[in-house]
This record gives sequence, structure tokens and C-alpha cells, in this order.
Amino acid sequence: MFDSADFGLEDLERISRDAERQMSRLAEIEGELGEVRGTGTGADGLVGVTVGPSGRVERIDLNPRVMRLDSHALAEELMRAVGAAEDDRERRTREILESAGLPDTPVSADDTRERMAVAYEFFAGSVDAPDGRFERR
Repeated sequence: MFDSADFGLEDLERISRDAERQMSRLAEIEGELGEVRGTGTGADGLVGVTVGPSGRVERIDLNPRVMRLDSHALAEELMRAVGAAEDDRERRTREILESAGLPDTPVSADDTRERMAVAYEFFAGSVDAPDGRFERR
């Protein structure tokens, strides 16, 4: 049970410092997630694709030799490269979230934003813990 007689100014200051550190870290994570890119290749490296944080294709690089492929084969290799780039972005996103200790890591940009909102709410609720410790819910 919480005893307010044992709760002093230094406890409040410690909680405040911990809260500031956690909020700063969450802001860093949000910034990292906003910079996540994924890359993928196809046609033995002749096709390169980069996707941005939302999963949208930002860049396609085609080696001139890839133009020797027929249109169906080229389309297939482009799709392979896009898929690999999306997988790479998802992996990088998971790594960032896992390093922050966030469970059940999402892979889409919308899910990532939602997960960050949940993390902020979790953190805010933890600060209200009567013993000043961050509780795991």
C-alpha cells in the first residue's frame, strides 16, 4: 500500500527525471522509424528498389543489361525487388521497436504509429504508479 509519508521531494524529482528520459527515448524511436528505408534486388542485382518508411517505392535502379529481359520477366524481377525491399524495411522496423522493448512489433507505417501511441499511453500511466516505479502492464 502507498504511504505518502514515505514519499518525498527527491522521489518526485527521480520520477520526473525518469519520465523525461523515457519521453526522450520514445521521441528518438519515433524519429528513427521515420527514417527507415528498405532495399531489395532482383535479376541477380540488375534491378534495385528502395522503399521509404511508409513502404512506398522511392527509387528504382535498372542496370541497362536488365533490358535484355522480356517485359514479363522484367516485371517479375521488379516485383521480386519490391518485395525484398518491403521485407527489409519491415525487418529494420522490427529491430528498432524490439531494441526499445516494445512487444508484438508491427510492420506497417500505420501500425507503427499506433504502437508508438500505445507506448506513450503506457508510459504516461506508469508515471502514476504510487511507488514511483514504472509498472509493466
